[in-house]
Amino acid sequence: MPKILFLLLLVKLAAAQVAIRTCTLGDSSLQLHQTFFSPAHEGIYFINLHSNETTSIGAATEYLQKQGGSLLQLLHGEVRYVSFGFNNMHHKVDPNRIFTSAGIKHTLKKNGAYSTEAEKETQKFADSILALMAHPKLIIAMHNNTNNEFSVLSYTKGGNEAINAADVYVNTKMDADDFVYTTEQKVFSYLKQQKINAVLQKAKGFNDEGSLSIYCSRKHIPYINVEAQEGHMEQQLQMLNALKGIIASYE
Repeated sequence: MPKILFLLLLVKLAAAQVAIRTCTLGDSSLQLHQTFFSPAHEGIYFINLHSNETTSIGAATEYLQKQGGSLLQLLHGEVRYVSFGFNNMHHKVDPNRIFTSAGIKHTLKKNGAYSTEAEKETQKFADSILALMAHPKLIIAMHNNTNNEFSVLSYTKGGNEAINAADVYVNTKMDADDFVYTTEQKVFSYLKQQKINAVLQKAKGFNDEGSLSIYCSRKHIPYINVEAQEGHMEQQLQMLNALKGIIASYE
């Protein structure tokens, strides 16, 4: 069985240092870029898993250039899914659906062929991502969505994500596509006070789709997802800046 291989390369930039790790998933070669901005904030990790969600990368980079910290990016072309061949079969997975066993099985079956060997290979890949966030105090995921397809309203009564929400706050003056999703009650309460669209994930009874938020909930790792419509960089950066004090409280 092919092994996931890593090649570590440190690139020094004017304001940051980048660790580039090249890995294989089946017959596909992928890169994990971890950019470190000064000052470092140990245990606080920003992460982007979908290469096509470029607005979120820009917002995170601009925030971290001023505040410091690290950003982990999975680079696999400007597409949402990761495709790979393994044992003469074609597979495709959503890289934000591979952090639980149930999630891996579901994303493999939904998007292509499934085998227990491909499941094990995908689990190794997920473990390699998690290994780059050692002893996490807080994980901040950066995501973008498409206008009117996925929003804070998806978590309200009747929405297709309502099963996962313990509480939802909607500010009708904000674009519904711009919101923050979290596992933490104190974060949700703060966002509600600041009149920012917010979703609090259930502590249990949620749909196990294998997302990083589910993994973090089970491992008791505080998790925040700053979500914005693609192209809404200013709004996404505003939400990040509003969370600055909350983020600092986890250091």
